[in-house]
Amino acid sequence: MNSKQIIAIAIALVATAGIYFGTTNVKPGKQQDAHAGHDHSKDDGHDHEHEDKPAAGPMMGGAMMVKAADFDSLQADVKKRLLSPQVKAEIENYEHKATVATDPKEKFLAYEALGKRWQAIGQKGIAANYFAKAGDLENSEKILNFAAHLYEEGMKASEDPAIRRLFADGKVASLNKVISINPANDTATLDLALAMIDQGDVMNGVFKLRDFAEQNPKNLRAQVTLGKMALQSRQFDKAIERGKIILALDKDNFETHLFMGEAYKEMGNTDKAIELFNQAKNIIKSPDFAKEMDAYIATFKK
Repeated sequence: MNSKQIIAIAIALVATAGIYFGTTNVKPGKQQDAHAGHDHSKDDGHDHEHEDKPAAGPMMGGAMMVKAADFDSLQADVKKRLLSPQVKAEIENYEHKATVATDPKEKFLAYEALGKRWQAIGQKGIAANYFAKAGDLENSEKILNFAAHLYEEGMKASEDPAIRRLFADGKVASLNKVISINPANDTATLDLALAMIDQGDVMNGVFKLRDFAEQNPKNLRAQVTLGKMALQSRQFDKAIERGKIILALDKDNFETHLFMGEAYKEMGNTDKAIELFNQAKNIIKSPDFAKEMDAYIATFKK
C-alpha cells in the first residue's frame, strides 16, 4: 500500500465518516491477483500495470438498476472519437476475420487479437468483451478470469453509470463461466459476489458473500468487506463483531482498525475509537496518514 492510497483512505474517512474505503480489502501479499494463472509475458500485449496494485472494493450497489449501455454503440463511438484511421482499419480487419472465420481456432485468434489491440489502446472494458469471447471458444478458465479483470478495470476507468453497468454485467457473466468450468475456484466465487453487488444485484450478492464467508471463515477479503458493509448499513454492533473475527486472524489488519474505530465512534465509545485509530497509525507508520488521522480524531475527541 503506497502513500497515496493511505492518504486516500484518510480522506475517505474524513469525508464519508468511514462508510467506504476504495482500497484493497487485505494487506498486500495476501490478495490473490485478479488474473493469476493467466500465463503471459511482459511483451504479449496484455496490461501489467495493475498486477501488483490492490483491487477496488465493491461499489456497494453503486450501479443500481441503471440500464446497461449498448456495446456496439460504445465501440462505434470510441472508434469515431479516439482512433486514427490506421488503427480503426486494423481493428476492423480483425473484426472481419472474426466474423467470417468458420474454424474455431481462427475465430479465437481473431478475438484474442482484438482483445490485445483494444487493451493496448487503453480501452480495457472493450478489450474484455473480446477476451471473454475468446475464453468462451476455448472454455478457458484463465482467459475468462482475465476478461473479468479487464471488465473491472473498465468499470474503474468510467464514470458513466450505463457503461459501468455494461462492464459489470460482463464481469458477472465471465465469472459465472469461470465457476462453471471450475466450481472449486474460491477466488472467482468471492469475486462474483462482489461483482453482483457492483451490478446492482445487491441482495443476492450479499447473500452469496455471506455464504462464502461462512464456508471460508478465514478469508480476510470476505470478512473485511462484510465488516465495511455492516458499517455502511449502520449495523455498528455487527461491524464490530466482524472486526473482532478479523483481528483474531490478523491483528494488524489496517482497514479493520478503521471500520471498527468508526463503528465504536458512532456508538459513542470515543475512547475505543481513538485507540483503534491510533493503532492504525502504528500499523501504517506514515507521517502523512498520522496527520490526517489526528485531524479526524480532533473532530470528535472529548
